[in-house]
Amino acid sequence: MTDKNLKYVPFVTEVMTARYPKLTEPDTKGEYADGKYKTEATADDDYTERFQEEIGAVIDAHFAGKKNVHTPWKETKEGAIAFNFKSPKKKPELFDAKGNPLKPGIVIHGGSLIRISGLIAAWQKGQKRGVSLWPDAVRVIKLAVGFDASEPFCGAGGDFDASQAFGPPEDGYDGSAPA
Repeated sequence: MTDKNLKYVPFVTEVMTARYPKLTEPDTKGEYADGKYKTEATADDDYTERFQEEIGAVIDAHFAGKKNVHTPWKETKEGAIAFNFKSPKKKPELFDAKGNPLKPGIVIHGGSLIRISGLIAAWQKGQKRGVSLWPDAVRVIKLAVGFDASEPFCGAGGDFDASQAFGPPEDGYDGSAPA
């Protein structure tokens, strides 16, 4: 499989907790800045296990028997599994819990409860291979506000319509309501 033959599998997460999100603006400052839109996200143990199995099925389908396959998660200092979502080329569409686009100036902080829709992308470059989680859309279920809550303790293309990826509106953050 070459870089031009990426394999894609769509996903929609359950509610997760954002960690170090750079979803409103790309990550352009600091040691790990790469100019991309990204976030880590954690979930309860049950969903974490199911999402790892979903990603594992993509790995098995494209890299059966291969060693050293990159997985899009890591263990945090607190012992939780944090999934890494990173957009390779575009800003994900951002919505409130009702499915309305987020108003300009709304910043998604760490600790916000979010759902993510996107693609599991299987890739190979030379001897390196793995899967990545590419976010197409983010739905904010509960927006963390106040000081920078990015610390953990504070807390597709084509005719794709990202506003419909999550299904009907949900109870939670409504960006159209006055602050």
